[in-house]
Amino acid sequence: MIHLAVETSTELLGMALLEDGNLLGEISVRAKTGASEVLVQALDLLLISRKIEPASIRMVSCSRGPGAYTSLRVGFMFCQGFSEATGAELLTVSPLDVLVREWKSSEEELVLPVLNARQGQVTAALVKGEGERDSGFMPVPENPEDLVQRLPRTSIRIVGPGRVLIEPWRLSHPEWIWMDGEDLPPRAASQGKLAWERRNLFSDEVGLVYGRAPV
Repeated sequence: MIHLAVETSTELLGMALLEDGNLLGEISVRAKTGASEVLVQALDLLLISRKIEPASIRMVSCSRGPGAYTSLRVGFMFCQGFSEATGAELLTVSPLDVLVREWKSSEEELVLPVLNARQGQVTAALVKGEGERDSGFMPVPENPEDLVQRLPRTSIRIVGPGRVLIEPWRLSHPEWIWMDGEDLPPRAASQGKLAWERRNLFSDEVGLVYGRAPV
């Protein structure tokens, strides 16, 4: 099955084509404005480079948030329109889950994916076991200091582009696992692979979780 994955939870917009969970091609573009135009151009480039017709795409996945309000809406509307035009199944995936998939090294490891929620705040989730989220960590914007104070004093891998906002507390928490390169935004390729793996587990609900209303 040909699958289009669109990741727009951060300013790094990503798009990937996959077949049965295997990556065919990927494009990433940093764009603060003009997200809809970037997505249209990226899709054209991917389809032409892989010689794939739009009608061949039978599944499309996009970020459901939390994330940047405008880019989330643009990404969702783009994928929704594509789904309606082609009949492809539409799925939504949390960027926090994508970050965990990218960086979690073992089933026992605790992972804290962190996104920048703007205005000096972060959005995070504490994930343990096989993707199980700690119910005490809801993905809503909060001050970095408040997040740090609620973290258990145990080994936690800190990942995602928002972790820079909790870095001032890093030296006082030697138990944190803080690896170079693990502060990158979620990739469309990883989101697509996760959507493929969980395609039979998704509910019919495809709404968005913005994390913060527009101001």
